[in-house]
Amino acid sequence: MSAIATSNITLPRSVADEIVAKMGDNSVIQTLSQSTPQLFSDVSHVLFTKEPEAEILGEGAQHGSSSAEFEAVPGNIKKAHVTVRMDQEVQWADEDNQLRIIDAITDASAKATARALDYLVLHAINPATGLAISGMTGLCSAAGVNVVDATTDPSADLDSLSDALQNSGYDISGLAMAKAYASELRKLRTKNGNERIYPEIPLNLMAASVDGIAAATSNTVSGALAKTATNVKAIMGDFNLIKWGIVRDLGMEIITMGDPDGLGDLKRLGQVAYRLEVVYGYATLDPSGFAVLKTKPASDGKTGETGDTEQTGK
Repeated sequence: MSAIATSNITLPRSVADEIVAKMGDNSVIQTLSQSTPQLFSDVSHVLFTKEPEAEILGEGAQHGSSSAEFEAVPGNIKKAHVTVRMDQEVQWADEDNQLRIIDAITDASAKATARALDYLVLHAINPATGLAISGMTGLCSAAGVNVVDATTDPSADLDSLSDALQNSGYDISGLAMAKAYASELRKLRTKNGNERIYPEIPLNLMAASVDGIAAATSNTVSGALAKTATNVKAIMGDFNLIKWGIVRDLGMEIITMGDPDGLGDLKRLGQVAYRLEVVYGYATLDPSGFAVLKTKPASDGKTGETGDTEQTGK
């Protein structure tokens, strides 16, 4: 990856006050699951695997005991970062003409690290390379998760997801949809063809709810950047089972010297690098509280290697 050249920017003339960026995917986990404070240490979360039940007593009867069972779920700590190189002349433009490209980089990098949380938790994939992270398993492939085979009827598939969770012991708190699946639902109409079955899904597909539950749409659900197709269309379940938070928010760092990304010395090349880093702590307490809608693998689907560990280690 090369640096972004300032030849694409008119210098030293003034430039537009705003830089327009394409709409990027959002993080469904940050939308559907509330963040909680995380510590920079090995943390285990406690899950009730068997909750106690109340006992009804007659007058003067003795009290019995009620058993409860617990399970420790280990947490994970991973760092995500975005490093962008640019010709150092962009610093002059920023000083002389208040060029907002640095603000745009900061905003885009923040969105990228947010999407990285989805790729990490849902798929155990490094979004920068599209390869699987060695030694990790994402929610969509975890043992115990309920897998539903997609059909040609997206509305029936939605019912199948909820049916798969009836005996899970958890409430359904959210629905995460890939954009293609959200589009399929939006197009469905009643038999007379005059009314949409899911009018809550707008043209931009960013539905706040579907069938009365919270919803979020993003291609991070399908793992669009993955080299090997995940075949995931939607995820339904109790998103409160995903415990996550920011351990360290390191902000934007301006690097003017050295070789921060293996592309050569910045000073020698006349470049500057901007790096945003964030350290996440997370755990999925019980995959059985989720149902994943998947299509059958296509014979011509994406193929790729596994075992990538760069850029997401502790």
